[in-house]
Amino acid sequence: MRLNKTLASAIAAAMLLAGVALARAEKLAHVDAASIESTALNFDDGTTKYAISAKDLKTRLDKGEKIVIIDAREGLNGQIIKGALHIPEDKLKEWSNTADKAAVIVTYCTCPHDEASESEVEMLRKWGFQNAFSLTGGLNAARTAGIEIVVPKE
Repeated sequence: MRLNKTLASAIAAAMLLAGVALARAEKLAHVDAASIESTALNFDDGTTKYAISAKDLKTRLDKGEKIVIIDAREGLNGQIIKGALHIPEDKLKEWSNTADKAAVIVTYCTCPHDEASESEVEMLRKWGFQNAFSLTGGLNAARTAGIEIVVPKE
């Protein structure tokens, strides 16, 4: 009987800790969600960030999913994700005029807090691209996840 009470107490404590951890994870930009749709983060200041982890992107690319990857940086500094398009913010509107609004789009940069990438996602979503996401951690996260980085052709 005493063992059952101890076990029940331990389970209750574990559930409480899991709930606290989940609540905190919802506020973090480093979401490693099983699906892209679950990576919309709503913050207390009313902003929403749409992000995808490098691990999730790698998994999707390995499965052969069609994803448009956009490098949002002004300069490439000799490296780009293989297959990515280099579209800095000042060229994004022109590109979006002929792009498929239903496409899954992932933008990335090398900013400390993914600023350029998130800015492009905000614009794309405003223009009707509801499947646009920022790569959390940018180029470095992609490299760490094993996504191929190459020398740009441009």
